[in-house]
Amino acid sequence: MALSLQDAAGRTINVTLPRLNQQDANKLPRKPWKRLEYQVLSGNIAYVALRTFGDNDVDADFDAAFPEIRKNDALILDVRENGGGSSNIGWVILGYLTDQPFSDTQWRTRDYKPAFRAWGTLEKWYSQGSSPLAPHGPDPYRKPVVVLTGAHTYSAGEDFAVVFDAMKRGKIIGEPTGGSTGQPLPIDLPGGGSARICTKHDRYPDGREFVGVGIHPDVVVHPTVADFRAGRDTVLEAALRELHRSK
Repeated sequence: MALSLQDAAGRTINVTLPRLNQQDANKLPRKPWKRLEYQVLSGNIAYVALRTFGDNDVDADFDAAFPEIRKNDALILDVRENGGGSSNIGWVILGYLTDQPFSDTQWRTRDYKPAFRAWGTLEKWYSQGSSPLAPHGPDPYRKPVVVLTGAHTYSAGEDFAVVFDAMKRGKIIGEPTGGSTGQPLPIDLPGGGSARICTKHDRYPDGREFVGVGIHPDVVVHPTVADFRAGRDTVLEAALRELHRSK
């Protein structure tokens, strides 16, 4: 794969990268990565990056950090790099933010019967409405909360943002999410490649669509190349401004 890149001085650099199958790609060195990161920012604001819902220990990590999180005056939940996993993991975390029942997503999937297709019968769908979710307990985190989203927020990460949005618990800040749907079916491709096909069409609890359009933040912030080169996280900066106003 040939790429043309441009550096900060405007010079063009041509780079050739090899194509790797998933097994070889998994062997490449990776920078240290935490499934959950907690730190306290200026103004006594808790920052929690939830980078995956594909690990059942994420809930346990959040529960362990919650006694410290609740001491802070506001909370930022960052799912900008969350590509998914189990939606239930994210919904458990949202249960720490309320003492009232809340609702999960609606969804449907194709109810495919080959003989019916041969007979020319219209394809049917299996559908399931939203279900009630229980709060974690009677003493939730009641202070201001915002969620950060981006174009890499997918699948269960989007289900998290959808339910947070429907809860009216706080604002979503950042860029629109990927606009995906759930439960991918993995398939192998010739030459060692692979692909995933979505098998489940999710919606907001009230039926609103986000597949194909993404979840649109209340405060839209588009980081620029100049921001990246300067080491600025303009989405996080916007979240801090919002929370300082609400305190």
